[in-house]
Amino acid sequence: MGSTAQAAALRGVLLDDRYRLDQVRDSHDTVDGREITLWRAIDVPLDRRVAVVVTPTKTKRARRELGDAAARASRVSDGRCVRVLDVGEVDDNGALYTWVASEWVEGPSLAALLRRGPLPAEVAVDIVRECAEALQAAARVGAHHGRLHPDEVLIAAGGLPRITGVETAAALASAEPTEADDIRALGALLFAGVTGRWPLPGWSGLPAPQHGDQVHPRSQNNEVPRALDDVAARALADGFGDFSALLTALRRLPSRPIDAPAPPRAPARSQALRRWAWRIVPPLLVAMIAGGGWVLGSDLGRVPESARAHHATLPASTATAPGSGRLVVVWRTPPAVTSFDPEGDGEEDPDATGFAVDHDPSTSWTTDLYQHNSHLGGLKSGVGLLIDLGRPTTVRVAELALVGTGSDVELRAGDRVPRAADDLPLVDSMAQAGASVDWTLRPEVTARYWLVWFTNLPKARGGYRGGITDIALLGPTAG
Repeated sequence: MGSTAQAAALRGVLLDDRYRLDQVRDSHDTVDGREITLWRAIDVPLDRRVAVVVTPTKTKRARRELGDAAARASRVSDGRCVRVLDVGEVDDNGALYTWVASEWVEGPSLAALLRRGPLPAEVAVDIVRECAEALQAAARVGAHHGRLHPDEVLIAAGGLPRITGVETAAALASAEPTEADDIRALGALLFAGVTGRWPLPGWSGLPAPQHGDQVHPRSQNNEVPRALDDVAARALADGFGDFSALLTALRRLPSRPIDAPAPPRAPARSQALRRWAWRIVPPLLVAMIAGGGWVLGSDLGRVPESARAHHATLPASTATAPGSGRLVVVWRTPPAVTSFDPEGDGEEDPDATGFAVDHDPSTSWTTDLYQHNSHLGGLKSGVGLLIDLGRPTTVRVAELALVGTGSDVELRAGDRVPRAADDLPLVDSMAQAGASVDWTLRPEVTARYWLVWFTNLPKARGGYRGGITDIALLGPTAG
């Protein structure tokens, strides 16, 4: 992600005497060159987190259109749509920005799940049906989405899908949202759910279909049920006239919530399915469902995650053929991992460093226990783990499962063995992290040495202690 011009100009600004901009979560430029930035902010009077999207607006018409879109979105009462709380403008030294505040939702994006691989067909159907019902409710009060894609769908605690960006995402893209756009996008969500690929233009958070047509998911995955394939293709081809027709078709398909146990399967396939479920579904549910974040716009990337369990875990990745478009863990065998404590005695919990890369939620590396304050007792600026990949390796996504919640953690990377944390350039950081952190690196980073560096530790029994249950660095190929 990195720093942005907005971050330099607006960090700490109090919007409308209420929302204090705290931390940039992601940023991208629109086709007309405007920077759209997602901030984590604090609603000061209520002492709660909110999400604030900020963009420069040069014309009164653009400001009015975004304000009108936020007003329409605020009328949606369905709990599966993220609530819009406020809208306004701020003048910073002559630069005029428009902002939209929305509730902060704890949960990973659907895109984050699909980057790990397709979902079971029944789960994909359930997610899309919930989204269709939510958008139908929005349409009843005159609101549409217009820019729906997997980064706009969060899986909240309990497995409930929640949609961000109703009306406002389209306004930010200068688009006019319609019911037909939303039905087509729901078909694309169903396509993506069972293939891990996105069939529509305008969003690049998942790879495009690799072969075959752009409407039939069976052209990508021949295990997709034919009835599901028909519904997805019909929705993508504008074959449903309204939400009711689409929902009738979706409700005829088998479905189950993402956190529900899978039903028994035929004996001939049970072993393979159990193996798939062990590798993919439980780790995703533990590490991702109760995560943190909120996204809006055409590709605002990935946001923080936290887990319900004290020890989260990351899903084990399976290497795929080069060129498949799927991200994989960049090591085939565990890399060299050492504790990094240059301001102390040189090491902390050195015998447990391998636990950070073993994909086992019951094991972890932890820091020493510190007294007096969370900033390592005031004794040092930080402590962490250093990963040596053996050679410069390209990383696009970094995922951490942490011990406890509330750590301030940095990711640093470079090609020389560091003597101090600052010897490695800062790649990204997270303050007050949940039990999981999920960083998308824009641009991607190629480096040999990767440092996870703690500067603030969560409260633990008897003092302050942090740690790592699992680390995954993902890139285009495994080494």
